[in-house]
Parts: sequence; C-alpha cells; structure tokens
Amino acid sequence: MGGKTKQAPRTKNNAKPSSSSRSAELLGTTTPIFVGFSAQADGNLVPFAPGFASAEQMPETFDASISPQTQIILRKLSKKDPMTKKKALQELHEYITESDLDALKNILPLWPKFYHNLANDVEHSVREQTQLVLQLLVSKCKRAMAPYLKQLVPVWLASRYDSYAPAASIASNSFRETFARTGEVCLHCQSEIIEYCTRNLTFHTPATLSIGKSLKPEEAEQKYQRVVIGSFKVLSFFIEQTSQAEDQEQLKQGLTTLLAHHKFWTFAKHKLSAIKAAWFDCIYHVLQCPNLLEVLIPQKSQLITTSFQFIDDADPLVAPHVWGCVLLLQNNYEDWYSPLNIRKALLPKLSSLLRNAFNRNAHAICPNLLPFLSKITQASLQDLDIYEFYQRFFDDLKAAIVGPHEPPLSKSDTSIMHNAYFECLRFILQQVNNNPQRTDAIEEFGLQLLEQQLLEPIGNLLRSESTHVKYFFQQASALVAFWDRECNNVVDKSSCSLYVKLLNKFWTRIFELVTQDLGLEDVNEQLLSHVLLLVQDLHVANPSLETQCVKFVEADEEINLGTASQQSTPTRKVHDAAAFIQKELKQLVVKLVRICLDKASSSSNSARFISQVRTLTKMFTDAEFYKSLTDQGELRATLDKFVTLLGKLNDDASESVVEILFEILSLLEPEPRFEYIADTLLKIKQQRVQNLLLHRLLSYPLCTEPAVRQMLASPDTCTIITRIAEEVVVDNNRDKLNLLHKCFFQTDTGDILINTATVDKILLAMCVPLEETTASDMVEVCGSFIAQIMPVICSKENSSLAVRQQVFLRLYKFSLEQPASDYLSEDTLWEITTCWQDALSSKDIEINDELLKSCALIVEELALNTELNASSLDGMAEAMAKFVICSTENIADEVERLSRIDETMVALLSSEVKTADSVLQFEQHCVYLDTLYSSKSAGVPFESAAFDELKILPLLRRAALNFATICKLVCRVDNPQLPQQSNEGEDELTEDYCDPNANLLKQWSECLILEVLQCMQVAGAADAWLEVSFKVDGACEELALSLSEQVRSFMGNSSELVGIIKQRLEQAALKQNSVISCRLLGYLIYTDQYAPFEENAAILLHEALGEMLLSQGAVNAYVMTLQHLLPKLSQRSLNWNSAVMRTEPTDWWTKAAVYRCLLLNNFQSDQNQKTDRNFITSALQFLTRVGEQQNAKKELLHYNVELINQPYEEVLNTVEIIKLLNEILQRFPHELNIKNWDTISIGLGSWMLTVSKSIVYYSDPKTSFFVVAVFQLFASLNSFIRSEKQKSSTELLKNVIDEWESLFARMVNVVLFKSYYKLTHEAGVQPEFRVCYEALMESLMPALEVLDYSFIYGFCKVPNSKLSLDHLCNFLLKQLHSSQHCVRLNAVHALRQLTPQFVADDIALNEKESEDIEAASSTIAKWHFLNRFEDYLNRYDSLIRKYLDEFSFKVTELEDLEPIERHDAFSYLLLWDCIINTCAKSPVALRSVYTSWLNENHYEENFLHFLFRAMPVDILKNHSAKVHSNGVYKELSWSQLKDPQLPLERYACHLYTEVLRKLPAVVRKWWNTSPSRQKNFVDNLTTNYVSALICSEELKAIVNRKEKHENMQVTVHTSTREVLAVYAIDEARMELVITLAPNYPLGAVKVECGKQIGGRATSRNVGMQLTIFLTHQNGTINDGLTLWKNNLDKKFEGVEECYVCYTVIHQDTCQLPKLTCKTCKKKFHGPCLYKWFTTSSKSTCPICRNVF
Repeated sequence: MGGKTKQAPRTKNNAKPSSSSRSAELLGTTTPIFVGFSAQADGNLVPFAPGFASAEQMPETFDASISPQTQIILRKLSKKDPMTKKKALQELHEYITESDLDALKNILPLWPKFYHNLANDVEHSVREQTQLVLQLLVSKCKRAMAPYLKQLVPVWLASRYDSYAPAASIASNSFRETFARTGEVCLHCQSEIIEYCTRNLTFHTPATLSIGKSLKPEEAEQKYQRVVIGSFKVLSFFIEQTSQAEDQEQLKQGLTTLLAHHKFWTFAKHKLSAIKAAWFDCIYHVLQCPNLLEVLIPQKSQLITTSFQFIDDADPLVAPHVWGCVLLLQNNYEDWYSPLNIRKALLPKLSSLLRNAFNRNAHAICPNLLPFLSKITQASLQDLDIYEFYQRFFDDLKAAIVGPHEPPLSKSDTSIMHNAYFECLRFILQQVNNNPQRTDAIEEFGLQLLEQQLLEPIGNLLRSESTHVKYFFQQASALVAFWDRECNNVVDKSSCSLYVKLLNKFWTRIFELVTQDLGLEDVNEQLLSHVLLLVQDLHVANPSLETQCVKFVEADEEINLGTASQQSTPTRKVHDAAAFIQKELKQLVVKLVRICLDKASSSSNSARFISQVRTLTKMFTDAEFYKSLTDQGELRATLDKFVTLLGKLNDDASESVVEILFEILSLLEPEPRFEYIADTLLKIKQQRVQNLLLHRLLSYPLCTEPAVRQMLASPDTCTIITRIAEEVVVDNNRDKLNLLHKCFFQTDTGDILINTATVDKILLAMCVPLEETTASDMVEVCGSFIAQIMPVICSKENSSLAVRQQVFLRLYKFSLEQPASDYLSEDTLWEITTCWQDALSSKDIEINDELLKSCALIVEELALNTELNASSLDGMAEAMAKFVICSTENIADEVERLSRIDETMVALLSSEVKTADSVLQFEQHCVYLDTLYSSKSAGVPFESAAFDELKILPLLRRAALNFATICKLVCRVDNPQLPQQSNEGEDELTEDYCDPNANLLKQWSECLILEVLQCMQVAGAADAWLEVSFKVDGACEELALSLSEQVRSFMGNSSELVGIIKQRLEQAALKQNSVISCRLLGYLIYTDQYAPFEENAAILLHEALGEMLLSQGAVNAYVMTLQHLLPKLSQRSLNWNSAVMRTEPTDWWTKAAVYRCLLLNNFQSDQNQKTDRNFITSALQFLTRVGEQQNAKKELLHYNVELINQPYEEVLNTVEIIKLLNEILQRFPHELNIKNWDTISIGLGSWMLTVSKSIVYYSDPKTSFFVVAVFQLFASLNSFIRSEKQKSSTELLKNVIDEWESLFARMVNVVLFKSYYKLTHEAGVQPEFRVCYEALMESLMPALEVLDYSFIYGFCKVPNSKLSLDHLCNFLLKQLHSSQHCVRLNAVHALRQLTPQFVADDIALNEKESEDIEAASSTIAKWHFLNRFEDYLNRYDSLIRKYLDEFSFKVTELEDLEPIERHDAFSYLLLWDCIINTCAKSPVALRSVYTSWLNENHYEENFLHFLFRAMPVDILKNHSAKVHSNGVYKELSWSQLKDPQLPLERYACHLYTEVLRKLPAVVRKWWNTSPSRQKNFVDNLTTNYVSALICSEELKAIVNRKEKHENMQVTVHTSTREVLAVYAIDEARMELVITLAPNYPLGAVKVECGKQIGGRATSRNVGMQLTIFLTHQNGTINDGLTLWKNNLDKKFEGVEECYVCYTVIHQDTCQLPKLTCKTCKKKFHGPCLYKWFTTSSKSTCPICRNVF
C-alpha cells in the first residue's frame, strides 16, 4: 500500500534473532552435562543418571501421521512459560474433544512423557489442566490406553494426592471412573509403582527433579516435597489395595530396600508435617498387613524408638498416624517396650502430653488412650510399679481436665477429653474389681482413685467457675450409675464388692460436699446452680457408654413399651433408671429442698432459692416426697409452707410456687382440694398470684368442675377478671390475654365459665383501644379478641343487650374508619367486619331506629374526617352497603324489606354538608370558574359564585362515599371470575361459591335515584373545577377523580338503573336551568350504547343529543352541551349540515357561541379546505349585522353603562359577541373589514368605560364575565398591533393602527389600569369569594402584561392627577406582598416597564446635580427612583433578621435551620429583583449613584446574606466541592417566574447569579469586607457553582456583540478566560489583555497593557484606571472596554483630560471635564475636584494653586 518494506529483525554481530521454539529444540537434542548435589548431609557428589531424570526428554521429531497443528501444540507443552503450557493444554483439550480415536492413537505414545513432566509442574493451574486432558483422553481412548498404563499409573496415582485440591480431585475421579477394580491395576503395575516410589524416596533431590528447568530454589523444594508426599501416599495406597494378594514378594523386596536406605528414616524427622504424616501413614499400612511384618524385623527397634519418640507430637496432621503406629506396635509385638527406657523416653512425653491437654489435639489422641492403657502391664513398665503409673496417669489427665487453659479449650475437645478420662477410670476400677488376687492395698488404691479422681474434682467444681462442670458431672453420674447397675444386676454381690464400697463412699461424701456449704448464711448463687446441675445429672444418669439416640419402634413394640411405661415412675427414661434415684438421690433432694425452703423463708431474696426448689420438685412428684418436706409429714403443712412464701416472691418465682401448689393439690381428695383453693388461695391479694390461680382454674380439667365454676361466679373473682382485662389493654400481656380467652370456654350446653356482669366489663374494657385515635398494637389485639368472642356472647345472651349494642357500634365504626396498616392486618380487619355482619344476619343484633340513628351519626362523623382518602372511602362504602344488606336480609316481607332499606339508606346517606343548597352553590362556583378560564358559556343566570373553599373537600368526600355505597348495592358484576376447579370439584364449587350479584337491589326507590343524580351533579361540577383550577388540594383532586371514575364506571354498568338515570339526565337538560345538567350528558358516552364505538362515540353522542335537544327547542342546552363535548369531537364534526345550522336561535349569545364552536372545530389544525372560509365569512356577516344594530340601538352592546342593573341574558349576549370578536381577531385578523375594526376599536373604548363603571361589582358573575372578555379582547388587539408593527402591513391595517393609537390607545390603557387599580387597591374580598376573586385576577393578567405603561406614567406625571407617581409606586410595591402570585408578578412586570421612564428622569436630574459641586459632595442622594424602595426595604429587613441570625456560614448550623416563611421571603426577593433590574437598565453614571445609595444604607449586606440562607441546604453543605449541578443557578425565564410553585431556593440562586452578573462591584465589596469564614464560604460556592456560568456569559456577550467598535478589535479566548483588545488609529496601536479570575466576579480582573501611546507610565495609568473601573464599578467587561476606547477617542479628538484622574471620561459619571479654573484654564471632573478639595483641605486649583 505504499508503506515501507518490512525489515528483518535487527541482530547483533550478524547473529540469528532469539527464538524460544529454537531454544526448545536445542535443549531437546543436546544431552546435558550436569553434576548435582544430593540432599544428604555428607555432601558427596552424585553423578547424574539420565535414566532417573524426572524431566523426561521431549521428542525431537514427531511422527508424520501427527498433523502439523498438533505438533505445534505438543512443542508448546515443553515450553518454560506456564501460560504457554496452559494454553497448549487447553488447545490439546479442544483437539482431543474434536478428534476421533484413530487420530488420537497417534499421540498416545508421546503422552506419557508429557504427562510425567506436566503432572509435577510447579504451576498448579498447569497440573489441573493436565489432569483434565488425561481424563478426557482416557474417556475417549479407553482400551487403546492399555499399552501405556504402566508408564502412566504411578504418576497418575501420585497426582491423586496433589497439594492443589482441584488437580487431586480430577485425578481421583478419572482414576475411579477408569478402573473398577483398582487392586488388579496396582498388581498389574506393581513393579513400576514400587520403582517410582523407591526412586523418589531414596535417590531424587530437589536438584535432580528440576533438571533442565530454571526453577527458583523454593519452587524446586516445593516440587520435591510434593513428589515425596505423593510417593508415600502411593505406597500406602498400594499396600492397602494389595494386602490380600497371594504373591507379595516384589513388594517385600521393595520395602526391604526402602527400609534399609538411611534416607528413608530421615523423612520421619522431616520439618514438614505433611511429609512426616505421610511417612507414619505408610508405616501404619505396613504394620496393618501381617504378611509384611517380617520386613520390619531388621528395623524393629529403630521403628519402635522413632514411633514412641513422637508420641507427644502436637501437629494434628501427624499425631493420629503416630498413635496408630504406636497402638499397632503394642498389638503386634509383645516386647514392644524392650527398646524403650520407660522412665526417660515414654513417661515424660506422656505426662507432658496429658497435662497440656493433648496439645489441643484431643480429637486425634483421646480415642487411643484406652487401647494404649490396656496394653500397659507390669512387665512393660520395667522397674516402675503399675499402680504408681496409673496414679501418675490420672493425675496428669485430671490436671488437663479440671485445670484452666488459655485460650479456653473448645467444647468438642473438652467433651472428648472427659470421655477418655472416665473411660480409663472405669476401665482401671473394673480391672481392680475383677482382679481375683486383689489385696487390701489394691482395694485401697481403688477407693483412693474415687476420692482423688472423682470426689475431689466434684468438690472443687461445685465452687468453681470452670466451664468443665457440666461435662464432669455428666460423666461422673454415668460412672456411678454404671456401678449401681452392676451391683443390682448380679446375684453374687461378692463379684462387685468394690463397687458397693465405692457407692457407699460416694454417697457419703456427696452428702457432705453438697450440704456443707449450703448451711452458711450467705450461699453462693454459683454453688446452688452447680449443686442443682449435679443432682439433675445423677437423676438422668445413663450407665451405658453408648450415645443416646432416637429409636423408632414397631407397633407391637410400642404396645409393650406403653404397658411397661404405665408401671414406671414419672422419672423413667429411655434407659433403665438407676436404683439409687429412689433411695439416696431422693433423700438428697429432700434435704436440698428443705434447705432451700428454709433459706427462702429467712432470706430477703427468696426467688433465687424457689427456682432451685422448682427444679428439684420436678424430679419427684409422689405424696411421700412432698410429705417429707416438712416435719409434720402432712401435705397440708407442705401447702401452708409454700403459701407463706408467696408474699415474698417475684412473678417468675410465684409461678413456680403455684405450679408446686397445684401438683400437691392434685394429690388431695376433691373436697379438701377445692376447699383449700376457695378458702386459702383465692384470698391471696397479690395480683400476679391471682392471675396464676385464675389461669389454673380456667384450664382443663379444673374448669369442668362445678365447684370451680361456682368460684368463678363470685364477686371477688369478677373483680379480678375485670382488672386483668383493663391491664391487658395497657400492657398487651399475652398470658393475661390467654386467660381472658379461657373465660369464654363453652361447655357442652353452650354456657361460658363467667357470668354476664363479668362479660360486660371485659367487653367494655377491650373496646377502649378501638375508640382511641392513636394507632397501636393493641388495636389488632383487642379487635381480634372481640371478634372471636362475639359469637359466643351473642349465642345464649351471655351479655347485656346495651353492652352488645355498644360493642356493635364500636366494631361498626372501627370497620368504617380503619384501613389495614402496620398496626392492623387485613385478616383482623376482616374478622371484625365479619363479626358485626354475622351478628346482624343472625339477628343477634337488631337495628331499631335509635341504633340506626347512631350508625348514621358515625358515618357523618367519619365523613367529616379530613384524613380519609379515596381508597378508605371505598372500604367505608363496602361496610355501609354490607350494613344495609345484613340488617334487612332477614325481613321476610319484600315490601317491608324494601321500605326498611329506604329508611336505612336515607339515614346513612343524609348529610349536612351535602344538601341541595350546598350542591347548587358548588355547581355555580364551578361554572363561574369554568367560564372565566375556558371558552364555555354560562348560559343559565345565577347571582353568586361564592363558595367556601373549605367546604369543597367534605362535599366531595360525602358525595363519593354515598355514590360508592349505592354502586355497591346496585351495580352488577359482569362475568365474575370463577375459581379454577376441576370437574371432580363441582360439588365443592356449588357449596363454597357466592354469587356477587345475589344481594343486589332489584328495585330502586325515588330517594335512591335522586341521590344518584345529586352525586352525579357534584361529579360534573368537580370535573369542571378540576379542569380550570390551578391550586387544587391533593386530597380534593384524588376524591374528585375518584368520584368521576365511579360515575363513568356506573354508567358503563349493565344495571337497569343506568337506563333510568339516562332518562332523568335528558329530562334535566331539557329544562335548561343548569349548566352542569347539560355537562352531565357527556357521561352518556360511557354507556353500553356508545362505549363500543370508542373514538367515534363522541360524534354519535353529539348527533343524538343534538336531535333530541333541538327537536324540543332546547337550543341553549344544546349549545352548553356542545361546548362541553367540543374537545372530544374530531375536526369538521360541525358543519353546515349539522342540526343546529338548521335552527334559528333567538338569543345572540347562542349564535355567537355556535359560530365560535364552528371556528374552533374546523380550524384545529394548520390544514384547511377552501370552503372553510365560508365559516369565517358567515361569522363576520353576523358580527356586521350586530354592529349595524348597535348603531341603531346604542345600548344594545352595553356601551358605557353600569352592568349591575342589566339583565343577565343581555349581558351574556354582549360577552359572547366580544368572545367571538376575540376569537376572530386571534385567528383571522386579516379577514376583518373596516366595519369590524370599527366595532372592535369603538367597542373597546366604550366597553372599557363600562368596565370602569362596573368594576366595583366584580362579585357579580355577569360583571366578571364581561370584564374578563373585554380584557381578553384588549390583550389580543394589543398583541396583534405589536406584532403587526414588526412587519409590513396593508393600508387598511396601517390606518386602523394609526387610528387606534391616535384616538383610543391612551384612554383605553389608562382606563384599563385604573379599573385594575380599583379592583386590587380596595381590600375587602369576602372569604367565600376568595377563590373566585383569584380566578378573576388570573384571567386579567394577560391583558396587563401587554399594557403600555408609558401612557400610565404620563397620566400619573400630570400635575394634580388623582393617581400620582408616588401613589403608583406605592401601589405596585405593596402588591409585591400580595397573597396571589400573579398579582405580585404583575407588579414586578409593571415596575420593569416603568423603570425606563423613571431612569430617564433620574438621568436628567443626575446631570443637573453633577454640575453642582455641593450636590456632588452630598453623602446620600435622595432624589432618585430607588429612594422610593427605602421604606419597604426597611420593613422587610426586620422580617428576615431572624433568618440571618441563625446562619453565620457554619456548616454545622445547616441541620438546625428553621424553614423560611415563603410568602414574606418571596416578596423580599421580588423587591430586590426590581432593584437589580433598575440598576441594570440605568447607564453607568446613574448606576453608580444607585449602588452608592445601597452601599451607604448597607441594604446589600442583609440581602446577600439572606440569599445564601435561602439557598438549597445540599449545596450549602457541599459548597467546597461541585457535587451538585449548577443548573439551579441558571437564569429564570419570565414564564418560569410566573410559576406559582417556583421554589424559593431556586429563586434565591437565580437572584445571586443576577446580582453577580449586573452588580458585581456591590457583591465584591461585601465579600471583601466579610469575616474570613464567611469570605471563604462565599468564595468556594461561587467558584464551584456560579463563576463558570457568568464567565461564559460575559465572554459570549463580547463575541456576540452586534455593535462593532470603530478603531478597536476584540478577541476572546474562552479556555483561558482572556479578552484581547487592540485599539489602532493611523500608525498608532495599543493593546490590552483582560484576564478573569477563577472566582470572577468576586476576584478582581487582571489587566495587562501591551503597546501604548505615551510610554510605560501611560501604559500603567491606563491599566490601573481600567482595573479600578472593573473592580469598583458595576459594569461588564464590555463597559470597561467601551470606557477605554472612548477615553482614547476623546484624547485623539483633542479633548483635554482631567488633571486629577488623568482621564478624559470619568469612570463613575462617564462625563467630560467641565469645571474650568479661571486662572490656568485647566478643566476638571466635578467629583475629582471635590475629592481634591476634601483630601487637601483646601479649595485651590490642583495646578496653579489659586483659589478655585
């Protein structure tokens, strides 16, 4: 492709470039000459033998049958790089997967050599991948691998023990899957296996295993260790698999050679535990095989010495194998002790091992102790006495068991050590007992063992905090139980005489140990618990050494066991109970109980002893046991003793005593038992004890006793139960609640255990939580309780009727008001609802008039609750509907039933908030708002639209509730989804399924129909209200939408009631007395008649309604219906063929409205037909006729009249004419002829006078409609004239505009503003009319936005004007605090429009003042426009002071800031918005005056501080880093400002950017004088969030500036924030570079001057002047460049500069030097000269020094 020719690789000295593949080939063909060092200590050199190399020589060439690609893969396998080998193995794996057997046979001869190398690779991933390849290769080749097995098997077996688990696992799995009989494989390859293992263990070293490999020493060592371990493991595996083989000669020879080699024995002492463990494992397998014992004979002594040498090895890996070898040596050789010195070699190591707790390796060693001990004989101990050995052995082991250990032993280690200890102890004592030649000394040794090894540890452990207590006690108890069983199971007691002595001594000593410290006054709690633990363990002691487990018995066995268990005592266990339990142990327990009772009687803390008593008494429950607890030996005495303790005990201890009491009572006869309960127990005053007693009495079987029921009916018991019920409500105690449930246990006769009075008190107490307003867990508890017991108390009148009714009302109210929540589950709510419904259905509760009235009051109360929403109202409606159905379903007579339903519904649905008057007022209110905001017509006269805003929510809620209730009763559920059932389950479906339409009302009374119509009327009005209202409460909106959705769903239902409602709606519309009635016809679109047509449904409905209404002369109703349906009609649905076009309405307003609808419908889109012009022509002709009639009859269109006395219909005619004119003016202004323009111009002038006269009656609906229509027409005309002036117009339009501006504009604008002034200046809007007034103001705002305020300013400036400029400013500034957002924004707009006029006046005054030196010296100017803001700034400063005091620019303060009151704060910010705008609109000279006034009064300090206080907290917290977007600081558009929901934080950020942009010097001065913390805070926030925005805007403004400076060129470098200005005239050239700071505009700009006329001094002067201007004046970079250019221009024009500041144009006033010295004729700026006079304290000329 034209590139350079590729060069060969560069080489040095003409050598070939390096190549790893070529190096591999050379290595493969070259025989290495190597002398390695062995790992032996003698350091002899071992010549390398190629035949023993581990690194097999790779083939130099490959068979031609192997593909080249495969050869490349095989060559890669011999590379050094692990990654290369791994990838080669992966490729080989893929190759084997894809190849057939024939192709694989070619590589089989090569694979063993590669496998030998790779299976022992140092990289574990290579070894793993190698085993995967072998696994796959074997699975595919199968029998074809047979010739190569002998080469593979040794390494394959060794790989099963790889240190890398995945590789070992794969090798094991593949070997197991390949060979079913592993023993045969081992025998087949035995010579190779033995040779492999022998060579690795006797010859190889780390060096010899790594020939030809550049391995690190540690890698070579790891490889060697892995091979050694594998070799030992392979050898062990081989011995295990071939142990039963007949011919083992080859193995014996190999082992003989191996054992004779001195290197083999060094592995027993290797530093690596894995090698040592493998060595002992190998020896273990040899010892296990009897046929191989002969090979050990020559090394027998060495083997025994080595094994016992490591008997105390602490390594968990080595110890099991060492002990295995030790036990096998003891078992195989009777003279195993011969090579050992027992005292020196064995005992110290064994003693150390035992005392050190087996070096925390108990799991591995402890199971071997008993076999080891069994092989210890007197002969094996040489000169040591065997009993001395036993004593030493147990002393050491005891020290490990009961002694402390750091860190503590694990539970498993502790347990297994105790097992081993007691196994050995049991064995030794058994040996002593079974010794027929035992002497007294031997018996004494056994008793001494009991004392020292059992009783002494028990005595110590009773007082110890050791964690070994429970293990020791369990094992000791089992040992004693064993002795007991042995003594009782033999006939000849002489054979167990030692056991008898041991038991006698044990019990004697146990009594002493247990009771000796309990007699002390202060008993240790730990001692008590340990004594109790010991007694419990003795009670359940298992003499067997077997582990307890669960056994499942057959049925016949179970019968036998059952029979046996009937004869046993309660303490009988799975195993045979020890005989001492009923003898010695029972006596011990009696002794302990009596001690504890005495302690409890005399101690202040009795509870601690009672818990022990209860535990002890559970062991024995017979009468003799309880009688023996007192000296009298009677059960009643025992009862009295326990009763006396109850007064001193806490709750838990009392419960234990009560349990004991009832256990004792069960042993008495019935008569004395119940007598004792009634006379003694029930007289106890402790509440906890009373609760426990009642719980017992109410429980089965006592509750069935007549005597108990008589006790429960007593007044005292009733009082106790009532108290418990009251406590449950407070503490939610489950035990008490269960006790109350037991009170309602029904007997076979249906009676309950308590009387009626008690039931009433329980019910009243449990109802309390249901009446509380705060939610708690008790609501669900009590509600569920009452729901469960209600059927019980109603079934046989177990409570009084008044209480049942009271509970019913509470449950009914609860179902109405409580939705499912965190405190109330749906299941519980369902229980409660179902409870009272069942009570009504079963006539347990009958609804009389008084009860019905109570239910209605509940509904009314809840309907006024402001927290209810649409979903909860639906639940209320469901409950109310169920109430109606359930309360009347048992009335047999249908007429009576329907009458009762009507009475019930009237009672439930009647409400004070939803009367006919309130619905009518709401309807008129909504019609008024709809007419103001939309293009609809209020075609029905009404006098007032006032409606309290607070009444809307209750009205909507009540209407939605009533309508939802009726829908539940009458609406059919079509096609209910049946549960999926199989054919076999049809009977179940018939039984369980409930038809949802079964209980629907089939007949509808007139009251029900009227209620539906009234609710629909509310829904229609609410729809209109939602469409036009801007400030709708969320709850109101949700309810209105829900109600409307319910109506739509109702109209779409298949119920016959819908047809009746449709007829009633049509009849109401024909009466033409309600706008909403006409609107409701729109709901018919959802009926079955129209709904299927979807998009065309509106057209069909319109046509049908048109025919119906127009045929009966209801033209007005049709027009109002049409206006409602118009948005849903498609384009051109109205045309000349429409029914209305064939009628001739009598009213103008209907004609005008129809024409408006025609225009709106036919001109929806931009594409129209030519014939559509006919609609415009026809409408204009109609307007022309109206104009002609007006000329004939002057008052026809209400020119210059008061509207209050005019008929509604006539005013409506004029309003609709104005609306039609407005519509045509907006859409087709060029179609208007001169007569139409005259009508508009003259009409506006006259109508504006009418507005002026009628504005005081703004609350009158027709006046409001007229005012809004006139204002809208004015807005459209003004907007049209402004847009038309921007383009060329026709002669007609130019004449019309000239005529308007010359004749009408000033008067109309002034009169309109004066009308607005009257409307807003006079306070006194009625609260009910507040919403309407705000809607009226919203409608007027578009006209005020296009008002020409120059006329207003001129009018107010006229001397003696009633509305002066002061009045105007105060009026607008007051409106900044208006409660209505649009009024405030209009005031801002008006002030912005008036600002140019006020600024123009201030410019003239400023020029006049600047000529006077004395005026220039004035500190604060009082003559300018901003001075009018002073009073308002002072007022607001006091309001915002509290917010400034709580924020001192500390981040820690941000969490505790109070919310800012939005209204006052927003008004304050709007005021400053006007001030900033005024300064921005003023020229530099005047701006300096304005800002000086602000600085002198310090107004900007509070303002800027408040801006930061009002900013978002998240941004303030992260002011030092730009975590959030700076979008919040971007400029707000006027449409965004008009949004009433504009956040205060967003506006504050906008204003901060604005003041930085337009008044940078003001902010800069405030920032420079701020405290350090505040300064840093402001600097960081501005740098991170605002500077980038302002710099970008400044630089863009310079680039986009349309006015190009003559003689000056400006260049902008955005990335570096630099502005380069070059001024060039003739040959002269000057340069200026302005650099913006990172925190601009807070930081000063940097000005650098390049080439300048006049030298370096002039250059510095210019730079300093411009820097001062940009730092201290509120100008932009553009302003500074303009000042610099103008100075140069004047300088070149010859204008003399001021000799104080040395500039031509003053940087503050932007004026030329005008004050001239009479002596030297030099000129000066006025401010400069004044500054000279004040600083020098002289009034002399700065140049000539003469008096000026």
